[in-house]
Amino acid sequence: MVGKIRLYPEELNEMSFEERKIRKEKLLRQSIAYMYENSPEYYQLRFKECGAEPEDIKTIEDLRKLPIFMDKDRERQSMEASLEKYGHPFGLHICCDPADVVSTGGTSGTTGHPTYPYTQSKEDQDFVTDCVVFMHKLVGLGRGDRAFFLFPLGVYATSAILPGVEKAGILPLPIDIRLGPQVAFEMVKWTRPTFWYTGAAIVDFYADLMKNHLGMDPKDLGFKCLLLTGEMGCGIPELKKKVEDAYGCRWYDWWGPSLLNIAISCNSDEYYGLHNFAEDWDLTGEDLVDPVTKEPIEVKDGAVGEIVGTHLRKKASPYLRYATGDIVEVFTSECPGCGFKGYRLKPVGRADDMITVKGVNVFAGAIHKKLQQFVPRVTGHMRVIKEDPSPRITKLIIKTEYGEGMENKLEELGKEIKNVMKTELRISPTFEWVPPETLERPLRKPILFEKKY
Repeated sequence: MVGKIRLYPEELNEMSFEERKIRKEKLLRQSIAYMYENSPEYYQLRFKECGAEPEDIKTIEDLRKLPIFMDKDRERQSMEASLEKYGHPFGLHICCDPADVVSTGGTSGTTGHPTYPYTQSKEDQDFVTDCVVFMHKLVGLGRGDRAFFLFPLGVYATSAILPGVEKAGILPLPIDIRLGPQVAFEMVKWTRPTFWYTGAAIVDFYADLMKNHLGMDPKDLGFKCLLLTGEMGCGIPELKKKVEDAYGCRWYDWWGPSLLNIAISCNSDEYYGLHNFAEDWDLTGEDLVDPVTKEPIEVKDGAVGEIVGTHLRKKASPYLRYATGDIVEVFTSECPGCGFKGYRLKPVGRADDMITVKGVNVFAGAIHKKLQQFVPRVTGHMRVIKEDPSPRITKLIIKTEYGEGMENKLEELGKEIKNVMKTELRISPTFEWVPPETLERPLRKPILFEKKY
């Protein structure tokens, strides 16, 4: 069955949860010993700072007792130090000879200058490549397919994913998104890709563009499926239905943020989260912390917290207790849609997207998701107005695009949306209404804030 998610490598599917845990803990002990031995200027120092030794960490529970060893800021500092001292950007936490790095790629840089977590040795690349081949098989893609690469997130998509795409027998058709829709549609016309790699905001924007301005039916593109990443995607039911109806195919979310937690959603009308199928690669769903205090959160079905990632196999610049900034809801029960027995994660938001409104913590992504319930009376595009850098907001103002023909119904619509948000998010926003297509459509991740400082 297409979209029925299994674990990789295949032998994991014959193991119980406890047997897989024992296997992961063996890999964990080996990985920690490797990182400690090969990173004297980073990981050895982190252990000394907290008064621990690698031999102290025998289980996942032991791992969670360690403090956070790395986050985005520390990673940048590690990169800056290695660049200044050794002339390479892979960080003081690199654990292989820099000459053994065979590929790298940067983040989008939306929260600062890019980091390079997609740095891989040949051994890393071989494992990730096989994971990517496996992922495509899960959704029925392989030899003879053609991938339309129109990525909003920067170079990592090609540096980390392309070897696996090619090994799967798929022809990648990459194009620079900055060339604009006309060039993109010309490429589709002449190369006839069978599926699309991009982000949710892009497929939504292009669907509206085709229907409302170009007189095109998105279904005529003939895609088998959409593989989307980089933002809160088919976890928004209204957006998932809109996009799947527009293109006439299934939308699968996938991700591997900072080359952690390689995961994909299953073939279900209802979204059951990202299925972490590559359990041998890293620990992510098993390690959650409070995004503010960084204190451990008990991992159980429905737990919400910030992912802390630890690589189990990575040789070049691996992570040990890396606070990712990604807030997720974790599910440990069997997937109702496909029977998957590993960890499933539903993105909730980013730690840096959290705001506090009169003592209530809320993610801008959650506001955006809730707004989708009112499409087409609103377009679904919005900005949270911020008057200063503080996450604390006294008066929550949401600049919102109203839908076509709603100009004279905004007072009633605003009350209806406010009631839903008050009941479900415990916030009472004020709306600053703007006409359709007023707000910028981003080429990368959705813009959720408008900064007036």
